[in-house]
Amino acid sequence: MTAPDFAMIVDSLRQELIEYYRTSGERLAAASWHNTLETNSGFVERRADPLLELLARGGGPQSLNGLRVADLGCGFGALAVFFAAHGAVVRGIDPNANRLVVGRNVARRHGLDVELRPGRMEAVPLDDGEFDLVVENNSLCYVVEREDRARALGETWRILRPHGHLLVRNPNRLALLDQFTGLPGVHMLPPRGAGRAARMLGRSRSRVRLLSNRGARAELRRAGFISVRALPSPDSKWPGPAHRFARYQHLVAQRPAGPRRG
Repeated sequence: MTAPDFAMIVDSLRQELIEYYRTSGERLAAASWHNTLETNSGFVERRADPLLELLARGGGPQSLNGLRVADLGCGFGALAVFFAAHGAVVRGIDPNANRLVVGRNVARRHGLDVELRPGRMEAVPLDDGEFDLVVENNSLCYVVEREDRARALGETWRILRPHGHLLVRNPNRLALLDQFTGLPGVHMLPPRGAGRAARMLGRSRSRVRLLSNRGARAELRRAGFISVRALPSPDSKWPGPAHRFARYQHLVAQRPAGPRRG
C-alpha cells in the first residue's frame, strides 16, 4: 500500500478515535488524550515499521502479504489495520470490547480483512494452528500472574501454525526509569510493590509484570518456543549489548513442529 493510501487510513483512525471519545464517556487528561490520539493514528507507521523490520531480522517473514496475523491485546485496532493494509488477514482480541469499534469501522471503510473480538490472552477465542504470526505489542506485560502468563503463552502456541512466529514488545525491567511513572527503580519491584511505591510517591501506575531481556527469553523458552531472540529496536540509541537497558524490549520466537511439551 502506498503512503498516500495509508494517509487516508490514518485520517480515518483519527476521526474514529475522536468520535469514540466524544460518545463513550471515557475522559483523558489533555496530554494523555493527545498521546493516545497520535499513538493510534499519526504515529502508527512509525510504531509498526520497526516491528516488521525486527521480525525480518529475527528470522521471520520479510513481508506480511498473504499472512494470517493475530494481534493479541490489540487495543483500538490501529496496528491490526496497518497489518491488513500491508496484505495480511488480521484477527485481533482485546479485553476492552468497547474500543474495538474504532478498528472495525476503519477496516470496514477501507475494505480491509480485519476482525476484532473481545477476549483475553489467557483464553484466546481463535482456532488452533490458524496463524503465521502472532503479535503481542505492549500487552503481555498486563498479564501479571505467572500462571496466567503461562496460559497466555500456551494459547499463543496453540493458535500458531508449526514454524509460525511470535513478535513481542514490552517495557523493559532493566530500563533506567520506570516507563509508567518516570521514577527510578520502581519498575524493578514486583507488581504489587511497584504499585505501592508509586502511590507513596504520588503517582498512579498500571499493574504490570516487567522482565529483563534474559527473563523474557527464558519465559518464552519455558513455553516451548525456539529461536528466541531479543533484538534492539532499529532506532535504538543503545550501542551493542547495552540495548538490554533500553526502555522497551523486542523479542522474536518461533513455534517448532511437533507437540508442545509440558
